[in-house]
Amino acid sequence: MATMTRTGDELSALNRRLAAKPAAHLKVEGLSIGYSTLRGRFRAVEDVAFEVPAGTNLGLVGESGCGKSTVVKALMGLQPASAHVTGTALLDGQNVLGLDDHGLRDVRWNRIALITQSAMNALDPVYCIGDQITEAIRAHEPVSRATAWARAEEMFALVGLPTARLREFPHQFSGGMRQRAVIAMALALNAGLLLADEPTTALDPIMQSQIMARIRGIHAHMRRSMILVTHDIAVVAETCENTVVMYAGKVAESGPTTAVLDRPLHPYTMGLQNAFPRLPVPGQPRQPLISIPGVVPNLLLPPPGCRFASRCPFATDLCRNVVPPVVQMGAQSAACHFTHRAEEFRAAAAQPETWRSLKGSA
Repeated sequence: MATMTRTGDELSALNRRLAAKPAAHLKVEGLSIGYSTLRGRFRAVEDVAFEVPAGTNLGLVGESGCGKSTVVKALMGLQPASAHVTGTALLDGQNVLGLDDHGLRDVRWNRIALITQSAMNALDPVYCIGDQITEAIRAHEPVSRATAWARAEEMFALVGLPTARLREFPHQFSGGMRQRAVIAMALALNAGLLLADEPTTALDPIMQSQIMARIRGIHAHMRRSMILVTHDIAVVAETCENTVVMYAGKVAESGPTTAVLDRPLHPYTMGLQNAFPRLPVPGQPRQPLISIPGVVPNLLLPPPGCRFASRCPFATDLCRNVVPPVVQMGAQSAACHFTHRAEEFRAAAAQPETWRSLKGSA
């Protein structure tokens, strides 16, 4: 009985300490990441900048291979040894890029937590789930194993998993349950910044909806800062206050989610919108799905101008030869030479023949 009382008191004290943690503020500037290959430097990310105010959600959007996950891994210090990283990522004023092993141990799970896109690869197959969560807790908090286990039980209850299953191994969980277990581990220390890297990858649509609903509910309850990495605009629209659209390793557009999705300034954002189904509007013809033709450029030899120029129906010789400036329009910004013609381009981009011909009138 005395042991249970001590555990309960210690757990209460632990929960108070963790609840007192503030949401984190992150400011990324000039982030560039390259990899050394036999064919030269592969420029995976170039001059990326964005900000996550404390307690807000940022959606990092773009097609596969645009550099979203590379940015997230750099924030956690998970890039391979061959990576060359420059720029700054200020987490509450501290630059987390280039930290040594000791500095990274203090940051990971404690200040920044990661929900990976492959839960099976994120969990150690030879340890039960409960031991893995308690290890993360005790690495940062001076508590007993019993208290850390009790905290893990609270996290399992929060994500909707039976606490008895903490003693089971990853292979005994379904894909959706493993994803919830990873979310529970990420929340265990109430880190100020949560990185959700494609958290519903490889799950069926019903489970995807359940996982995202769980993440949204937890964020509303705990008010942590979060970066949600996804290629799904619909998920961003439901979840995030602000959005950054990436293409071929660079930021194409950023701003408040409502503005970016309702009034996109960059042709790539317009193309992404057209590729996602929308609910029909009574009295109006159904909007056709329009794919973006072409492929992402080779980042071993990126084009001299706008990286989207070869796939953009509005591109001119200026776009193909000169890197576009980042133009600020209110709270939005876009890297495009023709942001002043965005309204005209939006109307044209909604027509399938615009993308089929790839011949704009700019």
